[in-house]
Amino acid sequence: MRNCKMIALISVLILLLTACGPPSTGNKVNNEVNQNDTPGKNGKVQIHWLQHWVNEQGPDKINEVKAAFEAENPDIELIIDDLPFAQEHDKILSLDLAGTPPDIITTSGAWLTEFAEAGIIDPIDDYVAQLPEDYQKAIEGPMMQPYKGHLYGMPITNGNMALFYNKKLLKDAGVDVPETWDEFLEASIKLTDKSKNQYALTGNLAAEPPTVISYEVFPFILQAGGKILENNRAVFNSPEGVKALNYLKDLIKTEKVTTPGELSAGEKEKRANFSAGNVAFMFEGPWGVAIQKKLNPDLDFGVAPLPKGEQTGTISQGSVLSLSAKGKNKEAAWKFIEFMGSKEGQLLWDQATNFFPYNKETMNDDFFKKDPYLSVFVNEFETFDRVEVIDHYLPNAVDLRKRFTVEIQNFINGKKSAQEALDDAANYWNKAFEENE
Repeated sequence: MRNCKMIALISVLILLLTACGPPSTGNKVNNEVNQNDTPGKNGKVQIHWLQHWVNEQGPDKINEVKAAFEAENPDIELIIDDLPFAQEHDKILSLDLAGTPPDIITTSGAWLTEFAEAGIIDPIDDYVAQLPEDYQKAIEGPMMQPYKGHLYGMPITNGNMALFYNKKLLKDAGVDVPETWDEFLEASIKLTDKSKNQYALTGNLAAEPPTVISYEVFPFILQAGGKILENNRAVFNSPEGVKALNYLKDLIKTEKVTTPGELSAGEKEKRANFSAGNVAFMFEGPWGVAIQKKLNPDLDFGVAPLPKGEQTGTISQGSVLSLSAKGKNKEAAWKFIEFMGSKEGQLLWDQATNFFPYNKETMNDDFFKKDPYLSVFVNEFETFDRVEVIDHYLPNAVDLRKRFTVEIQNFINGKKSAQEALDDAANYWNKAFEENE
């Protein structure tokens, strides 16, 4: 495992020759900037935040958050560096190798253990311990569990998967929003008309970047009555897992209700398919609401709970803000991280972006409880039989996710049975767990 990481780092070094990274600075949270923070030419401490949401949301909304933070911290200038999500992981590796990382790293859950092991991000235990008690209670939960005894990030986006649906297509076909697997299959068949280039479901099962299984596969396993992880081991290779994969294959291969190119499509293609108006359903997180409104303001869509199989179930995932281990202004950077994780900061961030909060106090705000889209995600959290978070527990999660996706492709393409594909993926995952103990 260590050799694999070293090879990956060396390979990224090659990319570094053509990479042009943002200048770096960054650091923590008091009323005064720590003396270790270095002021820029304008007398303010500059901190760089590398993220991907300007690319998705546009600059205006993100700049609202920047302005609010800088108003509270007039001695700090927040510089927002933006990359498409698909490029962000490798860029962080290359910048860290070059010694010019951003101060604040947006760490997807699938990257957390990798970055912690590589020393790219610092533990934040001491900072969190200094937070007010009510703040600490509000951020308790699965995304704040320690990895090898340390915390490595403040959750700022949180989201479970739900069902996006095209209201016009369902109305024209006389189809109600499906609530069960049987209803979903029946509706999908009615909503698919290849002569009109109309399909029931768009998804993404590409292996790069390997984020797709949280959207397209894991929810089915949970709905079939299964689990993904238990006692620090993969347990998705169960009869329930086999049932879930067979149901998914029926949609793709037997009934052919999914958009063409399912196995090579990424998130961008999936979202573009839905926004085009000729696809009825899409599995997506709360961040997808703002994305769809931007892609097609005229699209009339709704959000509903995922259909129930043997039980109701969904996957939750999100991103955290981490301190760069090589950052120069950690005190100022932590100020921004604390701001973003607070009740007020999360509400501002979510109102600007339509994201879903992690902070429990923020989640109870009427902004989420009464919103016709976001209230569905709150309802799933409160009522679903199983909501599972996995990313923050996976050693080298990017590699494990990719292997799982490849095995799903092997099954869909008929190269392996569902049981063989799941067994091979589980064996690979459990070997990684054992080596990491």
